[in-house]
Amino acid sequence: KCEIYIFKIKKKNYINKKKKNIFLYKKKKKKIKNSGFTLAEILIYMSILAILFTVVLNGYNKKREQQDFAIQKRNISQFIRKIQQYSQHNRKEYVLDFRISENMAYFIDNENGKEIVIDKMSISENISYMTNNKDKNKDFRRRTTKEGNFEKGFSVYLFNKKGNKIYNRVSTNTI
Repeated sequence: KCEIYIFKIKKKNYINKKKKNIFLYKKKKKKIKNSGFTLAEILIYMSILAILFTVVLNGYNKKREQQDFAIQKRNISQFIRKIQQYSQHNRKEYVLDFRISENMAYFIDNENGKEIVIDKMSISENISYMTNNKDKNKDFRRRTTKEGNFEKGFSVYLFNKKGNKIYNRVSTNTI
């Protein structure tokens, strides 16, 4: 006869048969801890982040574009006022040469038949421009009077780059 004694020693079963010692390891099903994310969860998370990023970036770009328009409007207005104040203070005629094709505006003095550039201003290439002249995108020149007014009024419209939305208008009138 064979007698069998079973002792539990920690995680193993110990079987003692006369003359034979056999160790059997008890196989337990281990529960796998869910410490990671599945591929589907990661993809959903990334898509939500991408959507939020585009919404925030779009809003930021619109604000930056509006800020660029406001800065450009202010710069053009100050440049025009500068020419008018020079003219009024010096009791002299000056010329504003607004070159849309070159994205530049020039403050010019005609002295003894020579044109001397007193100041110049670059205008943003990220903005489209149009005037109220017959040819809307053509360069134009305006002369000031000795009192500081322009001989003929004008308007400069500031558009987005596509040219389908007016953001600002800078106008001067004669008095």
